Amino acid sequence: MRNFALVQTIGTFLLLLYMIILWGLPLVPSLAVFDYLHCFSDGQSQLITYLITAFSLVIAFIVYIHGLLIFSGLTQRLLHVKVEGEKRVAPLESWMTIRWAICGQLHRATWPVLTHVVPSPIANFYYRLAGSKIGKRVQLNTVHLNDPGMVRIDDDVVIGGGAIINGHLVEKGQLILSPVHFKKGCLVGARATIQPGVVIGEDSVIATNALVGKWKVIPDGEVWAGLPAKCIKKNSDRPEMENE
Repeated sequence: MRNFALVQTIGTFLLLLYMIILWGLPLVPSLAVFDYLHCFSDGQSQLITYLITAFSLVIAFIVYIHGLLIFSGLTQRLLHVKVEGEKRVAPLESWMTIRWAICGQLHRATWPVLTHVVPSPIANFYYRLAGSKIGKRVQLNTVHLNDPGMVRIDDDVVIGGGAIINGHLVEKGQLILSPVHFKKGCLVGARATIQPGVVIGEDSVIATNALVGKWKVIPDGEVWAGLPAKCIKKNSDRPEMENE
């Protein structure tokens, strides 16, 4: 792309303006909720007024969290780069890179509030809005699912706190995007790093702090650990939970 530096500079300025909208617009309903609830403090004692004000602020903040996650998730869904097949490659100085970078910034903008709702159905809803395919009974305890539109998570998957999931890498002046797939029942330990193109098999386990390199396929039921991750056990031997 010609004049990429100029495009990048202008794009950064425009993105900052959009961030004002992204962070500001969800404040509208939250302020409306605060004003409505705070009206109940009229004519009350000072202590009651303080209590109503405090709880009104908390409820307004909860409304803001939901508004920001919905707004950011929908915007990412509209802009995210779709990958058909194993991977998609483009020059680092390209429109695809710009779209990817914008989505990344929109996701990072949610971190201060997203950290308060992981793991929960709220976080799963946000990631689905942003483009992830997420099954049932999934526990996502991380804000670092960095490319939501390139992540597929099947039923009963657990991703531990602080795990980093990347659907992108940069090599030799190229941006490479590749989907990541977590198959049914697999477990990813806290602070593990999963690179692009990885497939983690059913009921397999990735240990805490492990690094699973790009395009690695983890067979079903195995335990992997280390940096880089290697198979340390052929059977995860996790007991099945009894249905109550």
